[in-house]
Amino acid sequence: MSARPPATPPRSAADSAKIGTIAAVLVSWRDADELEEAVRSLAACRAGSARRDLNILVIAVGNGRESVREERIRALWPDAVILVNPENRGLGPAANQGAAAAKGADVLLFLNPDTRGEGDPFAAIAQGFEEHPEAAALAPRLVDTAPGEPPVGRRPLAPPGNEDQFTFQLRRLPRLASDARELLLGEHLRPDGARRRYARYADENRERPFAVEQAAAAALAVRRRAFDSVGGFDESFVPAWFEDVDLCARLAAEGSILYWPAARFRHAGGVSSARLGYDRFLPILYRNSLRYRRKHYSRPARAAYRALLVVGMLLRLAALPLRREVPRSKAGAARAYAAVLMLAFGLRRGSR
Repeated sequence: MSARPPATPPRSAADSAKIGTIAAVLVSWRDADELEEAVRSLAACRAGSARRDLNILVIAVGNGRESVREERIRALWPDAVILVNPENRGLGPAANQGAAAAKGADVLLFLNPDTRGEGDPFAAIAQGFEEHPEAAALAPRLVDTAPGEPPVGRRPLAPPGNEDQFTFQLRRLPRLASDARELLLGEHLRPDGARRRYARYADENRERPFAVEQAAAAALAVRRRAFDSVGGFDESFVPAWFEDVDLCARLAAEGSILYWPAARFRHAGGVSSARLGYDRFLPILYRNSLRYRRKHYSRPARAAYRALLVVGMLLRLAALPLRREVPRSKAGAARAYAAVLMLAFGLRRGSR
């Protein structure tokens, strides 16, 4: 019998926690200019990084041939991996496509094209994962695009439909109680109420890390082994919305999700929804909202959510003629609410 080869010496805990490669994955849909500026900001961050041992990859996935200008991206990041789909596959499928191309990455940093890196986010993300081996994901701090430092101390939450990054980024996972507040207009009547503040972590110190249930994937760093273990983004959430909520719900089995303010990105937000138009966006949002609840709610809770959805849309339709100012046309809003009502009754699937 031949001798067995000597066993490979086990790595120390410090070695196994060491982050060597971070892959930034950006999915573009009709926003080639934004993508270019995002990569420009990442290149500046890499050039000024204190962690010279980090290998930083950029993977750009274009959902449609007009979504990436390859020569401009390569001028900013010569070894970028650029993948172009002939049509819009959706955010989740394209993000999985980019993750699959991130060979050897320890961390997958998912970024929207309307994000801009500030300072040294790569070193901060690497340090966060090295210091917290229990973390499955880190949520860099999102700040608004206006120049200047965000205020410290107690901040009021912005109202629905006009949310800033402080209000938008961090949330607890959906539950029927929060569904009721949102759909029955409670959050519109009391946008800075105690229950909404609790659901949005508004009274936590945003200058320090803390664990969260859900963070927006506009900027979300996920440990590669955790991402692979849960199977990546669920590709049924197309073209977008709720794929990040679902991912965070499943990542809880792999470890904590930490808000990590040492890494920071400016974020505009709302670009894709504005491009679609409200009467197309809202049915897609609620179609995926229903899909999320089919996966994660009990059957009675799913039925209760549909009932809330019906009442919520009827309330919005009834209130629409009484509103003096709306952020969009009343006719477009009426079409959107009616389409969601049809979804709630199972009469349509929601448009792509």
